Amino acid sequence: MTAYTHPAPHRAALPTRAPARTRIVPHVTNRIGALAAAVGLALALLSLYLPWLSTSGGSQITALGITEIIDVRSVAPVLFLGLVVLLFLVAVTAATRLGAFAMAGALVGGIILLAHLAFMWTLVSSTGAGEPLLSGLPSGAAMSYGPFVAALGFLLVTGGSAWAARSAEYVFPDVESARPHHHDR
Repeated sequence: MTAYTHPAPHRAALPTRAPARTRIVPHVTNRIGALAAAVGLALALLSLYLPWLSTSGGSQITALGITEIIDVRSVAPVLFLGLVVLLFLVAVTAATRLGAFAMAGALVGGIILLAHLAFMWTLVSSTGAGEPLLSGLPSGAAMSYGPFVAALGFLLVTGGSAWAARSAEYVFPDVESARPHHHDR
């Protein structure tokens, strides 16, 4: 009788075994997108204190000053809630690699960007026009750089969140199926 010899170790997965997941989530790509979204949100929040309108007398009106002039108290809670939700989504995207939050951040950021661009168009149409769309603005007012900084911020939030969502995990990282498997050689 011949001695039993062990079979050679398998270098490739057997057809009966499920292939191991080899996709590794690129942390750097995800972090760059989250960082861009965080910088964009910081710019958008900073723009609230930057001049949005310049009057012919040389005074400047910030975004917070515009809300007092045109009396947007009815929509102010919605605007505040939108910024709080966006802040939460950007913070979760920056702290984790969860794709659902990054996609939601891109969606909310895109909606806020579109609303902001519509407001900018209304603001441009109301400054220097005979019949302004917004009543209560000072005569001879011209748009300053504040709205453009806010638009850039919302664009960075939307793009950064979409970039982070592109390289994110779509299951919770503490679940075993979400962890990449590596084979020892």
